[in-house]
Amino acid sequence: MVNRIFARHFGTGLAADLGNFGRQAEPPSHPQLLDWLSLKFIQSGWSIKAMHRLMMNSKTYQQSSRVTDQHQKIDSRNRLLARMPLQRLDAEALRDSLLFVSGRLSLAAGGVPDAVSVDRDGLVSVYPSYSSEPEQVTSRTPDKTTSSDFEQTLTASYWRRSIYLQYRRTEIATMMDTFDYPQMGPNCLERPVSTVSPQALMLLNDKHVHDLAQSFADRILSIIETRNLDKNNRTKVDLIYRTAFSRSASHGELELGDQTLRKLELAWRGNSSQALATYCHTIFNTAAFLYVD
Repeated sequence: MVNRIFARHFGTGLAADLGNFGRQAEPPSHPQLLDWLSLKFIQSGWSIKAMHRLMMNSKTYQQSSRVTDQHQKIDSRNRLLARMPLQRLDAEALRDSLLFVSGRLSLAAGGVPDAVSVDRDGLVSVYPSYSSEPEQVTSRTPDKTTSSDFEQTLTASYWRRSIYLQYRRTEIATMMDTFDYPQMGPNCLERPVSTVSPQALMLLNDKHVHDLAQSFADRILSIIETRNLDKNNRTKVDLIYRTAFSRSASHGELELGDQTLRKLELAWRGNSSQALATYCHTIFNTAAFLYVD
């Protein structure tokens, strides 16, 4: 268990093969550290939360992921943990993040799974938990439907966290499947992490992602209106960075964002709302949004 928790935070376990500690497997990179963590795990009363806290508060976890020539020379595989590995968000965290920053995440817990819809092209979409009214739809299991039928339910809709999705072997939500949702088998020891073109194409072209980008833009405008803030582009860019990345935008990012929004407004013929939505959609496609650094 300790090795699996370590692999979850650092990309690779102290013992690289999570399911094999035998003589034929690769030996642990830090056997004494693995023994020490195991002892701490026992002393904490087998508390998984305590292990998460211990690892995430360590200096090793808080290292930069920047790769230097010295790192490549001494520890090219990073088995000695000379740096923090750059890790992409898994499928559930990515989908939840998209919903959260766009203001479309429902925190409702428990109950039956959220149903999915399979259109004639094979796209598997998730029905919302409720609409703006809010009409509960989690208890229904729709028949196969067309994408146009599904899109009619998306106006001002909210979705629960990905843990509450309905999963079947032949009906895994397309976004989850594209971003390496683990195989639904009895012996899936670890999740693959791939970087393939369908992932970028989905974030670029998927209608649901575009709708969430528009909701993100609407949320930013609502914050500006509620707090009576200046409506200039730099204010919008800084709010977007604070919401999406939990940090303020740098001077260079503010300058670049301002220039980008000006160009987008020209491209959209003065439609500032569409320009902001396009900028938010661009943020969804950045490495900073997709990867944990």
